[in-house]
Amino acid sequence: MKNFKSKTICIIIGTRPELIKQIPIYNQCVKRIGRKNVLLINSGQHKKFLNFYIKEKKIKFDITIRNNESSKSLKENLINSIDIFYKIFKKIKPKIVLVQGDTTTAVGCAYAAFLNDSIIAHNEAGLRTYDNMNPYPEELNRKFISSVSSLHFAPTRLNMMNLVKEGVDKKKIFIVGNPGIDSFFSFLKRKNDNTARKIIQYAQENLKKIVLLTAHRREARGKNLDKCFKTLKIFFKKNKDLLLVCPEHPNKFASDSINKYLKKLENFYLTKPLSYLSTCKLILNSLFVVTDSGGIQEECSTIGVPVVICRKRTERQEVLKLKIGKLTGFKSADILNALCWAKKKGVNLKSWEFRPYGNGKASIEIVNIIKKKLV
Repeated sequence: MKNFKSKTICIIIGTRPELIKQIPIYNQCVKRIGRKNVLLINSGQHKKFLNFYIKEKKIKFDITIRNNESSKSLKENLINSIDIFYKIFKKIKPKIVLVQGDTTTAVGCAYAAFLNDSIIAHNEAGLRTYDNMNPYPEELNRKFISSVSSLHFAPTRLNMMNLVKEGVDKKKIFIVGNPGIDSFFSFLKRKNDNTARKIIQYAQENLKKIVLLTAHRREARGKNLDKCFKTLKIFFKKNKDLLLVCPEHPNKFASDSINKYLKKLENFYLTKPLSYLSTCKLILNSLFVVTDSGGIQEECSTIGVPVVICRKRTERQEVLKLKIGKLTGFKSADILNALCWAKKKGVNLKSWEFRPYGNGKASIEIVNIIKKKLV
């Protein structure tokens, strides 16, 4: 192995999406640059929830930050993250710090790295809605990370063009796909685990088609979330040939709405938090998916599963352009129309050949670029 000018690459993970999208890059770095040159840091943002997925992927962190959970206010989370990461980076002086996506912790990490003269690499760069309140605070977070980054790993050409319009040097932007799809393809190849097998078998025995539901976004809290779940109740009460499968989420607002509107439906299946393997297998076996999450939009559009997006805006515009996803907003009529569209689309869709977020080799492309920066 070559001797690098700096032997430290810091890869930051603190949430489930970050884990899914950063680990393929970490594994490639270990394989091609060397384990001793890579530092894997757990930001502590979703420490308890993340432990579930850490065990599944058998990950060992070099540093796990304490007292940095997202249960704190956004202000506290940001200030705390800057302070903690600044001290870490001042001590170890990493040449490259790789952050993912749009969390407030990622913002704090990126700013701390900037203050310590590290090269900031942004995985999943250039996603935009151009509405600072949707999603909130993620839209603002992405813009800030872009402003301090030197390497922008954009999943798609549209993401690259967003960055160019904002004045980012085109030479610093690399269209690589999304490493989350690397993980997705990898897990689809595995056998079903017990949870997925049990749910799929239950649906088959009861002659129902699976519809996976995940919903927890901050900007939907209150009346909007209530309206969404109330509309789901109306739709699934009329469509008893469908089985609405929903994993529990630690978010109290989502669980309250589930208990209020969905729990008594005879075709509702509430399950404990799903492993990533179970999630992948249920997406694959769903007629369609209902979500306000980002990563699931990418996964659905990769294998041709219609997706109802319970949000006002989506930064995954490719999903809409390919007509595999539909935005609902929070009007009941619009949500119902989208659910009817998705059911019809799922029944009639016979084949799918599009890969808007790459073919599962994004992590290889990213490490090729990182490696050149280290020589």
